[in-house]
Amino acid sequence: MSLGRIMIRKSAPEEVRRVSTSLNALTGVDRAVIDPVANTITVEFDDQVVNLNQLRKTVQAAGIDVLSEWKEPF
Repeated sequence: MSLGRIMIRKSAPEEVRRVSTSLNALTGVDRAVIDPVANTITVEFDDQVVNLNQLRKTVQAAGIDVLSEWKEPF
C-alpha cells in the first residue's frame, strides 16, 4: 500500500463530493480523503494497480485543478 497526497485548488462542496466518489471508485484505491480546509487529497492505494499519475488525472477529470503532488512511503 502507498500513500499519496495531492494538493488542489479550493473547491466547492459538490466538486469535493464528485472527486471523492471518482477516486474511491478506482480499482486499487483503498481510501481517498479530501481535506477542503487544507486543499489536499490523501489517497491510500495499491501502486501495483494504480499510480499517482492516474489519481491526478482522475482529480482533473472530475473538475478540480491539481496544484502539486507527492508520494510518501506507507
